[in-house]
Amino acid sequence: MNLFNPFKKKNTITADIEPIAEDNQPQNFPEMLMTKLLFSGKPNLNADQILAELKKQITNIDHSFSTSSLIFSFPDYPVQLTDATLPAQLNILIPDRNEAGVGLPDTAFTQNWHWPEANEIAQSCQYEILITDLMSRSLPYKARVNLFMDFLTTVIRVTEPNAVYTFHGDKILNPIAITNLWETDKLQALYAFCNVRLFNVSNDPQNRELLMDTIGMHALGLPDFQIRFTAFNENEMANLLWSYAYHVYEYGDIIEEVDTMEGLAGSKWKCVKQLSLVAPERVVVNVIPA
Repeated sequence: MNLFNPFKKKNTITADIEPIAEDNQPQNFPEMLMTKLLFSGKPNLNADQILAELKKQITNIDHSFSTSSLIFSFPDYPVQLTDATLPAQLNILIPDRNEAGVGLPDTAFTQNWHWPEANEIAQSCQYEILITDLMSRSLPYKARVNLFMDFLTTVIRVTEPNAVYTFHGDKILNPIAITNLWETDKLQALYAFCNVRLFNVSNDPQNRELLMDTIGMHALGLPDFQIRFTAFNENEMANLLWSYAYHVYEYGDIIEEVDTMEGLAGSKWKCVKQLSLVAPERVVVNVIPA
């Protein structure tokens, strides 16, 4: 699928990559997961229906409902803290139901290659609810993703939003695509968490250099990827970055500080862990094409 249009204007970056000093190797730590559901009209938020639908997948659920939040606790997903064990929680935070308003960062509208209508639909939305997870960062990341996605897709089916914004992937998603992928192909677990972005490093037409990266893996405590290149097809490079992300998701952060990974056409490309060139600052595997 050709997602990336080489003639479409891209964001331009000019900073240089700085390698991480060998004696100061940071790592990505899991972050709270946050997703906004966007609606053109006032959402119909039926807490009891959400709970009933959710119990079709996860039977053991505690809950606490109020006008401003719906809290769901999952005793079968215990989280060990320093001095206590608590169940993982997923929350729906509800703004004032009578006040319209959607708040998205400007960057949310810049890298939606996967859904051509994303910006127009999101800009037409007037209401939002926020889904977050609490007490879950120390869960094994796959268990955490499965729990979050079961919850998110349930809420989407009940509330029928017009669009979904994922903070860590910084992209706007088609809610139907999210539910369909999760229900039919859970191997695509990263669709609602991550994105592949494209930037110009130089606008010089005689020396056209691009940068592509993944964003969102860092929120799970895993490395993202970035690659600078001049002579490769953007869509092939995007597919390669997705394959890197899913490899790390499947096997964990097994990439050494200096290692090689399979590039295009069976080549071997050097990779080095570094701080990211593009915000947000995080540890990435910088892939160097041969």
